[in-house]
Amino acid sequence: MQTTDSNIILDIQNLSCGYGGKPVFEDFNLQVGKGDCIAITGPNGCGKSTLLKAIYQLCVINSGTISYNGHLLNGKNPEQVKKLGIAYFMQKNAIFAKLSVKENLLLSLNGTSKTDKKQKIEEIIAVFPDIGKWQNKTAGLLSGGQRQQLSMAMLLSQDANLWLLDEFSAGLDTEKSEDFLQLVLKHFGKTSDNPNTIIFVEHKNNIINKLGKRIINFNSL
Repeated sequence: MQTTDSNIILDIQNLSCGYGGKPVFEDFNLQVGKGDCIAITGPNGCGKSTLLKAIYQLCVINSGTISYNGHLLNGKNPEQVKKLGIAYFMQKNAIFAKLSVKENLLLSLNGTSKTDKKQKIEEIIAVFPDIGKWQNKTAGLLSGGQRQQLSMAMLLSQDANLWLLDEFSAGLDTEKSEDFLQLVLKHFGKTSDNPNTIIFVEHKNNIINKLGKRIINFNSL
């Protein structure tokens, strides 16, 4: 997919970033158009997840700029990034383990009215019926696959235009992994009439091939 100046929503210029000390990667450039769906691949440790964290301002930006819809993200905190319309699915530590499932969902809906929160939770339970059964359960007691479902439910509850997905299928069996993929495709991916913009990190070739419109291999940077 070729991007033009008129439809670019995310512009990354000469990005070098990491966690202090030597950058994980340097001088990285990427332009992302509205409705694009970009798969980030490569071996462990090459910087795939770091790219998503950089966009969400969760790591050290050594140099370069990241702009979203004309807003410079450099120096913002994650809550400010979220308010601009970016949602982040973390591979790990995406939930608040000591809170209930419902409390996790309500936290993901911070800033919305009580009526909107109620409606959103009802919509989520329609998509994930099990979430309704778990509402009062402590999130930390969920299995790995159940935590992935809760994390995806929290992501879906947000009215975001750009999704950052870090291995959303990790820890899921083949059937549930396919269910998640079809959910993303139906509502936000290739088969949607008005798809969200997605940047996703993934190792599974079937997901990369079915979901991605562009593939970037960090191993070849």
